[in-house]
Amino acid sequence: MSTGVAADSGRCPSGVYLIDAADRERVLRHDAFPSEFAVAVLDGTKAGTRAGFFQEIAGALQFPDYFGRNWDAVYDCLTDFNWLPADGYVLVLDGFDHLAMNEPGQWEIGLKVLREACAFWRPLSRPMYVLLGGSGELAPGVSPLPSACRTSWRDVMRPDSEARSPLAFRERRESPT
Repeated sequence: MSTGVAADSGRCPSGVYLIDAADRERVLRHDAFPSEFAVAVLDGTKAGTRAGFFQEIAGALQFPDYFGRNWDAVYDCLTDFNWLPADGYVLVLDGFDHLAMNEPGQWEIGLKVLREACAFWRPLSRPMYVLLGGSGELAPGVSPLPSACRTSWRDVMRPDSEARSPLAFRERRESPT
């Protein structure tokens, strides 16, 4: 099941990155990552409040029923994907600026939690990326997606890989084996 991305994690370390319009389109077309990655896209308009964010992330990543709908619980779920086996994890916050503008204090906490969750995965064999689509001014200290990441992901994509939907991992998990 290995895609070789783990070996390239030095070139493209787990982390929180800003994405531009071109990267956003590639991600939303579901052709930016290997098919073995779990990719979830959050709608920023629905995740524009603390409660909305918790609802969106829990649904998009199929958090377990015990998810406590608080920031500690978000971190716990993002660092223990035992219900969601994959070679890597990608969380796209499309329009993160809604939460940043509506509830700046909550966005600050959320961004810290997302950074810490990505840092948790850095020394492990599976990368985790959080990609922010929106105004970079509202994500202080977040770097743009390095070009090495685009190259790294493209190198492991196979021509015969199926295009992924953000919920493709649900279908894989629910399929009989």
